[in-house]
Amino acid sequence: MQVIFVEGNINKRLNLVLSGGGIKGIAYIGVFEVIESMGYHAGNIAGVSAGALAGSFAAAGYKADEIKKIMHEFDFEKLSISQIPQKVPVVQRYMEYNPELLMQTRNNMRFFMSNTNYNERSNDDIEFLLDLPQYRANFLKNLVTLSKKGSLFDGDLLENWVYKVLARRGIKKFGDLRGGIKDQVNPGGYKLRMTAVDINRAKIVVLPDDISYYGIEPDKLEVAKAVRMSTAVPFAFKAVELPKTECSKTKMHYLVDGGVFDNFPMWMINYSKTVPKIGFRLYSGEEKLLSLSTPLKVLKSLINAVHDTGVPTNQVDSSFIAKIDVSKVSSLDFGLDEEEKDYLYNSGKNAAYKFFSSFDYRISNIRYLFHWLFGR
Repeated sequence: MQVIFVEGNINKRLNLVLSGGGIKGIAYIGVFEVIESMGYHAGNIAGVSAGALAGSFAAAGYKADEIKKIMHEFDFEKLSISQIPQKVPVVQRYMEYNPELLMQTRNNMRFFMSNTNYNERSNDDIEFLLDLPQYRANFLKNLVTLSKKGSLFDGDLLENWVYKVLARRGIKKFGDLRGGIKDQVNPGGYKLRMTAVDINRAKIVVLPDDISYYGIEPDKLEVAKAVRMSTAVPFAFKAVELPKTECSKTKMHYLVDGGVFDNFPMWMINYSKTVPKIGFRLYSGEEKLLSLSTPLKVLKSLINAVHDTGVPTNQVDSSFIAKIDVSKVSSLDFGLDEEEKDYLYNSGKNAAYKFFSSFDYRISNIRYLFHWLFGR
């Protein structure tokens, strides 16, 4: 039985799980502000993509108002979206493949991704697990092939910015983020962990723990490099290449955004008797027909389709998940004006306030249940 129990809530620590969502991650600033105002602080943080980015700043010790300034100092205009068909050939290929279909759902786009035939073949270094269903194998094969052909950004700008921001607080490598809560899923006791996907192996990679597979010590992995891996959204950012040498042979592995398999990895943090696990999920509303009348809309639909392709095996207690409505902004809308930034910030703030308004009540009920079941 999974039980959360806070013994008097003495330390007021929270273990946080933060979902992905691109630029929508600005909403986490509002979440962090509420957490601070309620007297809580983070124990362990698990994130993917935008959640990994925001989580890295929080784990480094930045307060919400400081993170807000940091986000404003980064010139998102440098991530300009232009010449999409030239930079991302899959967009042009889709428009040629189905020029008359102007409306599309995520499942239909996934069908395109898994069934389109290409004259080119992916490199011999790409492995596909034989026990995967054919759909998933084809999907990943095409994802590898197409993402290597082109993306909007290479990721250098983001990685360098994150490195500089974290370095101000003396955080460069994961060894600097020791001191979190050690448990079965986080034996290294890292304050921050995140996910990427190795599309060669069709496998989620937990960072920094699993980086040892590539011959790198977890403590020595740069946090900014890990954030780049976790935010490498296919077609938006270039996949991160990691060489692995085995038996005198070196093979290149391609790592992309962890949200490709699971955009909300609640399993990354264990249930605890002393520290509650809280998940904040960026929510864009119910899936609906998407207009694909422009290259930008096709690109957004492709990015939407490549997320959450894994099948979660865990059941999550929804009473400890806060949904943040960010439906008015797209994950690729980097050129936000101040009104849109405020919308995201306030969405996170409002969702957190709503969640915490009954948080202590829920914790008290669980504490009572724990005493009743176990006589403590």
